[in-house]
Amino acid sequence: MANNGLLAGIEKKAINEFRKDLLEILRIAAGMDKYYAESNQDFDSYLKKFNSLIGSFNKKYKGLKLRLEKKAEALELSILIDEKSVKDAFANSGSKIIGVQSVGAGGFGTAAVSDPEGFSAELERAKDKLYISYYNPQAGTSNVFMQHDKKAKKVQLAYDADIENEPSAEFQIAAYYALSKGYSKKIKIDEEAATLGFSSWPDHNAKADYYRKFDTYLTE
Repeated sequence: MANNGLLAGIEKKAINEFRKDLLEILRIAAGMDKYYAESNQDFDSYLKKFNSLIGSFNKKYKGLKLRLEKKAEALELSILIDEKSVKDAFANSGSKIIGVQSVGAGGFGTAAVSDPEGFSAELERAKDKLYISYYNPQAGTSNVFMQHDKKAKKVQLAYDADIENEPSAEFQIAAYYALSKGYSKKIKIDEEAATLGFSSWPDHNAKADYYRKFDTYLTE
């Protein structure tokens, strides 16, 4: 269960609420991205509402920050965790997830945990990027990519469709930072999200296409 290990001290109810809120945001982000690609005339009014929703999310979960960027070809939603370096992020969260298999400063699978000396040396080599591989009987094999964001002075957590699964390392790391310092129960993300629509994925292909934009590092 995800409430073992890294999330052991966090109530299951809080984890469930965070997961519900995060998935709501991701579904809307996918709908907004599609709406943007279609050049709909009222896109800007929806964007204003979505930015407000992201602001509410960030106020509710202060240890985690979502950042929306409007680029020429797409909208990009980034997840930023409150750490100053990828080494700190691994020490405080990534290393505490059951099933660490390997780490790499430049790619996945470079140094296995079964080689303690090589593992420690590879961690020391990591500067702005860190690639981590896990194995969990419930989640299977999964990869996590972290990158220091100089502009935000935080660490960006790359994500793909795995983040929807509670046992996955991606979800556990996001939930840990969102909830470990407490959260505001008064802010209701679902109520504000309902005013935007986009409450469900258009179809399976649209969902796959959305996540594919953000999983470049995870599939290397």
